[in-house]
Formats: sequence, structure tokens, C-alpha cells
Amino acid sequence: MSLNIDSFLSQYRKLPDFIDNNYLEADSERYLKSYDPGLGAEIAEVPISSSKNVDEALSAASEAFKKWSSRPILERLQYLVRLKILVQEKMDELAYALSMNVGKTLREGRGEVMRTLEALDSALGVPHLFMNVRKLMNIGGGDPEIDMEMVREPLGVFAIISPFNFPIMIPMWFIPMAVTLGNTIVVKPSELDPVPITYFMSLFREAGYPNGVVNLVNGDSSTSQHLIKHKDVAGVVFVGSSPVAEKIYSTACASGKRALCQAGAKNPVILMPDAVPEPSIENIVAGFFDMAGQRCLAPGLLITVGEAYNRFIEMLVNRVKKIKIGYQLLEDTDTGPLASLKGKQKVIEMIEKAVGQGAKTLVDGRNYKVEEKYSKGFYLGPTILDDVSPDMEIAREEIFGPVMPIVRASSFDEALEIANRGEYGNTGTIYTSSGKYAREFARKMNAGNIAVNMAVAQPNQYFPFPGRKRSFYGVLHGQIDALDFFTDRKVIMQRWW
Repeated sequence: MSLNIDSFLSQYRKLPDFIDNNYLEADSERYLKSYDPGLGAEIAEVPISSSKNVDEALSAASEAFKKWSSRPILERLQYLVRLKILVQEKMDELAYALSMNVGKTLREGRGEVMRTLEALDSALGVPHLFMNVRKLMNIGGGDPEIDMEMVREPLGVFAIISPFNFPIMIPMWFIPMAVTLGNTIVVKPSELDPVPITYFMSLFREAGYPNGVVNLVNGDSSTSQHLIKHKDVAGVVFVGSSPVAEKIYSTACASGKRALCQAGAKNPVILMPDAVPEPSIENIVAGFFDMAGQRCLAPGLLITVGEAYNRFIEMLVNRVKKIKIGYQLLEDTDTGPLASLKGKQKVIEMIEKAVGQGAKTLVDGRNYKVEEKYSKGFYLGPTILDDVSPDMEIAREEIFGPVMPIVRASSFDEALEIANRGEYGNTGTIYTSSGKYAREFARKMNAGNIAVNMAVAQPNQYFPFPGRKRSFYGVLHGQIDALDFFTDRKVIMQRWW
């Protein structure tokens, strides 16, 4: 019987690694603190696992690969079915773990678990992806005949280095596909909030996965570097900031590894004068301020066109002032705290720099007050900044906080030029009732994911997760390209004398 999250934390105050289907104490001389960000209270200690621990995890994964990769794919699929059932059964508990350690609300935690289930559903379709295996008879047309066929094979051990904001969903974008295709895994979660995914490892064991198929080592950037460079790692997946993604991609490629690195963003939203008022404002506010803005797909810049500013600004300000900031485990909370004190301080610094450069606060969340018993939490109220110019840092760089910078444009063309000026290319959104402007925006916006009248352009598992410019490093993208990333083609030519 698997542990529940509370007994797990009481048993493992110092978080363990998960190697060869067992929770093991890390060989660590240094521990970091992991918090309940709504209380500002420490709930666990995170080990900086030694290179010995990483080697043990990779050795277990490499050994497991020998037998796991030889199992029929339909047999491997049965473990995934059992895992999905367990995730469904434990949805509330997983949502609680996510909310407690990340700071997202229970509603947002449940949303992350639902997205995890979508990833499992997508991986259940893996056998159908193999239907396009090619075989040609007598390709040479001679005597004796030559037959030629193409097959796909798993590659070995993959390292998954995941961010803090979706500690279960993002590893599970990749793990189900990778292991069902015959590979084995070592996960390195964010050192900020690894409790949910460390606990989640018990579900792989309960689902019956053999020893060594899925492993986890806690740690920091030094742990990641050892993983990336290790000779037993065939490929690396990373989701996080652009500077780190660039470094990991370069290191992995230089070490002869496959790499898929999804990076940062500064997602522009164009608000046209003809947008439908109430649903547009509601959707925009949710996009900017849900999860306290800590999503790589969250809007990062609002560009109002012409009369849109005068038409919508009062409505926008009034709606933002109604957002209830509070402890994330309370059901009536709209938005919880930021995940870390360091993250909160960084956002405040960006706001203050923008104000120093001439931006004006229409809503100022820097001194937001919560109940006394939550006063040590990492809370930051929603902020709206007006009179922002496109060259300000806050208009160009990812904030990862509950801030809405507003830039005014006189025309659609000017707004589009501002939107395309940035260094990132994750998403772009337009709010309009005009099919002409929607079509032109979709065609000319230089981003991987385009949205019309929806703030968060997140494709589901049956579509790729593309990114452009500094938002993506690699060739193959997450989700739809998983088959090509986690397997390699082999062409077999046969002639029988």
C-alpha cells in the first residue's frame, strides 16, 4: 500500500532519491529547504545528491533497459494502464501535494493532474504510431532478391530535468512515451519543490513497473550537469528558463546526446477595440494572474490597440482588484503565493525598475496583506503597469509573477510589430471579433502557438508543443515528436543466397 503525502513527509523529512524502485537516502553533505510557500514554512529538506547517487540511478536504468526494451510493447502498455488508474484514484491527494509545495491553488493542482492524465492517454496510443513501419520486398529487383525494412528501436536512458511550476505534469509529458517506447528514465526535479514528483515515484512501483525503469535523483545544477554528460545517457529533456536551456542544449549536444529543451517566454496579447468585452477581460485576467503568473505560457505583455485602452481599462482594473489572494489550500482562493521568496523578490525588483523608468501602477500588489497566520508566506498581489514602453525590461523579459505591463499601440500593424520584436516565440494571442485580423495575426505572428480569444495557448498532447527563437532549443518538439525523439530508425537489408 502506497504512502499518503502526509505520512510520506513525516517519514522522509529529508527527501530520498528513488532508485531501482526503492526510496533511498541520498549520499549528501548539503541540503536545501523546501517550503509550503503559503505559510513560508519549511516542509522538507532537499538533498544535493552526489555523483555516486547519479551513477547508481543511471546504472539501475541501464541495467533495466536490457530487459525492458525487449518486452513486447503491448506488455509495456499494461503498466501504463495501471498507472493511469492509480493517478485517477489519487487525484485529490496529488492536487494537495502540488498545492502545498508549489503554491498553486487546489483548482490549479487538480488541473495539473488532469493534464497528467491527458499525457497518459496520449501514450496509450503509442502502438498505433508503429503502423507506418515500412517493408519493401525485392527492392533490388535482382536475383537473389533483396528485402529492405525500417524498424524503430528505443535508445536507452533518458534524463528529464524539470522546472518548479509543474513538478508532476512536465515530467509526465515525457515519461509515459519514453518508457512505453522501451526506454528507461532518470528524473532530476527542481530543487525548489520536489515533494510532489518524489512522492509520485511510488505510483510507478505500485503500478508494477520493474526495478530501474523510472528513477529520480534530487539535486541542483551540479546534479543536472553530471547527468547530462554521463556516458550512459542517450538524451536529455529540459523545460525551464532560456539561459539554462541554452547551456543544457549546448552541453548535451557537445556530449553527443539528443536534446529537447523548452525554454522561457514573453507572450504578447493584442487587445483590439472590437473584442467582446466581458469574456475577453475575464479570460485575459485569468491568463495573467492564475498561478500568480508562474507559467511559461502565461501572457507577459498586454498591447492595447487604438480605442481598446479607453474602452477596456476601467473594466480591467476593476476585475483585477476583485482577485482574492490567499492561502492556496483554501477552496475560495483565486490565486496563491509565489513558489519562493527569491522569486517574489525578483518580481518586485522588476516592478520597481519599471516604475523608476516611468511606468505607472494602476494596481499595485507589492504590499498586499493577507491574514496574520499567513503573513510569512510569499504573497504578491496583482499589479497592472501602465505607460510601459516596448524597450523597458518588463516589456521584454519574462516576469514569472502576477504582473500585467500595458503597452499602447495606435494600429494593428504597430501592435504586431511590437509583439514580434521580442526574443522569445512561445505564444501570441489576439482578442478580436474580426476574422481578418485574427487570420493576419495567425499568419504573421512569429511564435509556435497562436491563440485567438484565449489567453493561454497550450496545445493538448495530440499536437506538438512548438516554440521559436529563444523559447526552444532543438529540432524535435515535445508531445507529437516523442516517437522520433525517444526512438531511432534502423534499416535492415536482407539477401538470402
